[in-house]
Amino acid sequence: MNTAFNPQRQNYAKYDDKHFLLFLNEQEAEQTNENGDTVKGYTYTGNRPDGSTLIEATDVTEENKRSKFIAGLIGTEYTTDDQIALLANGEDSNEHAEELAIFHENRRMAKKAVDELLARNI
Repeated sequence: MNTAFNPQRQNYAKYDDKHFLLFLNEQEAEQTNENGDTVKGYTYTGNRPDGSTLIEATDVTEENKRSKFIAGLIGTEYTTDDQIALLANGEDSNEHAEELAIFHENRRMAKKAVDELLARNI
């Protein structure tokens, strides 16, 4: 994971026809520039050098943006096949119950991160 400073507040940006950049884990921050001046801004933590997280998301609209971003964020941790297998296994054994609980926690965290991102006033 990479944490990067940005003097401007970010939320998300379209990367290409199949991907978006999400600026997650926002924290207010200060940084000293080359002149020795303190600059206020924000840090973001993600898998890219600029602190963003690249997700797959196509056909995003205002109406489906939340669900597309959540699905894309979950997709950074689980392939579609992994998700289907986890959900199909359900809680049929202790091992599967634990895997499913971890998946649900990751999904809950993805929802929380996307809700925070979409609530930012940019």
